Amino acid sequence: MQGPRRPSHSERSRRSVVKKSLKSDEQSSQLPHNMSESMNLLTLFHKYAKEEQSGLSLTESHSNVEAIDIVKQKPLEDVSSALQGTTPSSRSVSVSPQNLRQHGSELMSVVHQEHSSDFETLLEHVSEQKEYNFSKCFPFHRKLLSFPTSQMKLSLGTVNPFKLGTFGIKKSINSSIHTFIDFHQGLETTRFVLLSEKKWELYEYVLPSRETNISHIKPALICCGKSTGEYGESQNNLKSAKTPGDHETVKSNEFGKSGKADIQSSNDDLKKRLASWDQTYCQLTKNVLVISGTKGVMRVINISRDGPYQVGEPIYTYLTNFPIRCICISPNENLLACSITGRERISDKEQPFIVLHRMIISEDLWINFADPLLITVPYRDPIKLVKFNASSSHIICATVWEARYIIIKLRDGGKGYQRPRLVWTELPFRTGSRQKDGDDTISRKEEAAGTDDELMMASEGITDIQFGNMYSNTIIITSNYLGYRPPVLIRLHGTPIDSARTGPNTDGHSIGNSFSSRERDDNEEFSMLKSSEVLLRVSEVGSSIHAAAISPRGDGIVLVDKDGRLYLVSVPNLNSQTGTAGSPSKKTVVLLGEAANAERYTEAASVQFSADGGKIFTVDRKGLFQVFDFTKGVPGEDLDVVKCRIISV
Repeated sequence: MQGPRRPSHSERSRRSVVKKSLKSDEQSSQLPHNMSESMNLLTLFHKYAKEEQSGLSLTESHSNVEAIDIVKQKPLEDVSSALQGTTPSSRSVSVSPQNLRQHGSELMSVVHQEHSSDFETLLEHVSEQKEYNFSKCFPFHRKLLSFPTSQMKLSLGTVNPFKLGTFGIKKSINSSIHTFIDFHQGLETTRFVLLSEKKWELYEYVLPSRETNISHIKPALICCGKSTGEYGESQNNLKSAKTPGDHETVKSNEFGKSGKADIQSSNDDLKKRLASWDQTYCQLTKNVLVISGTKGVMRVINISRDGPYQVGEPIYTYLTNFPIRCICISPNENLLACSITGRERISDKEQPFIVLHRMIISEDLWINFADPLLITVPYRDPIKLVKFNASSSHIICATVWEARYIIIKLRDGGKGYQRPRLVWTELPFRTGSRQKDGDDTISRKEEAAGTDDELMMASEGITDIQFGNMYSNTIIITSNYLGYRPPVLIRLHGTPIDSARTGPNTDGHSIGNSFSSRERDDNEEFSMLKSSEVLLRVSEVGSSIHAAAISPRGDGIVLVDKDGRLYLVSVPNLNSQTGTAGSPSKKTVVLLGEAANAERYTEAASVQFSADGGKIFTVDRKGLFQVFDFTKGVPGEDLDVVKCRIISV
């Protein structure tokens, strides 16, 4: 009887290699318990990526392919050309399957070296300690920081030492605020602008990501200017700007005039208007400042330090012979909308229009402006407010007299912005809701308020209207009425307005005139909204609200009333609320703080959440800049973290 066959020497060697590889894989996949507790998801991903990368490098080190030396911080194009063995100008090259994995591993190491600082900065902004503090503070406790700007101080070096604001703005008539996170420099930057009839001032408040004590950091004036076009770092050092400037584009819509005026007459008209116009409205984004005013003038000013323009330099001017009522710039900074009101020649009736300006940014950051597009509104009521949605594909407008809001879709397949369409219109304070199963009690209460209050001077109608967060299909509306008109949050049922879908055509062209109107409507059914539903009414704050801001986390709303009170409304999972018009969602309302009062909604304090939703920034017409921070301490441990006044729970 024969015994079991003994394995040969080659088989024993193969089994030992397999056991060693399995053991090494098992050890590399294990993670210490104490390290897993102090890491979040991004850190773990970063760790496993480095381990996988080092494992590939060790495996390929035993191959016959010679390693390629890569210099640290080498450009990506040079690395790819070195891996391929060709010059950067060559486009195609063959890579053998044996060294493909090695090339990918070495290329990923270079990319990791270039972007490791971005990962570290991202992890610092989304720290576990900040999230813990936020969970303990929001919405009942906050840390308040207040900074009066230089415009509120006495100018003792002037002839009259008791005169306020000689070199600055004494009192602003409009303001705007914008905040963003610069991951490359690790900074959280907040900018705000104060506007008067003849001057403007731009301030910047920068917080380093590693900074722990922020009480000594104050907003600084980075640029200012005048309505005539002068700009500089301070009011005492302004540069005399040419009219028009060397890098300025001038567009005009002279309705009612035949032919185009020559360049000299246009420049003379521009100089005449800039010498006598008054600034009224402004809006701020990361790279540009938009100012409109009387005489039908609207200007775009560069505030970016990276581009070819100087900070404060006017780059675009739009002229029209009709008054400009409101302005708005899209989140992607490619579109600019303004509202004008003209008159028909025959009937002499007012007709509102929306003028859409398109900014085309080149690779070298030069900005070109296309000819403005004129959008006719199918109502006689003038437009008083215009806002873009998050994806810059729709605009929402509010009218003056009827308190109506309308939604216009701008994009249309391959045609771009050539065919804007009206997709929704409604009277929010008359009907309450379009759903059949809605409660009519609140609607009757709103109708019982009557229309007499709307004709009084104390009633301003709709004061703020804007879209909610992306893909939520919600809008928030605030108003200033003597009757029952609380702020409302409305959900629109139908196709998401932030959807990237452009239409049934896939060939880059929209539907032509060969189809009938019924066929076009059937093919564009995706862009229509079906109904509306009131998700939330905030009756605790009254009916004299001037401005609102929605948290990017989707858990809170800040409201500013006529007297300057700042209300914080906490609603968990605000974007996914499913309440009906008769049963408002559960909410908590607290008094966050106070700012300067305002007689008109255009003079109200500007408010915005930070990019991570952990702070609230406000600036009022007196130049008081405030930071309400929910991430800088824990109640009971930090004495600066104080409790807000509770309105309702």
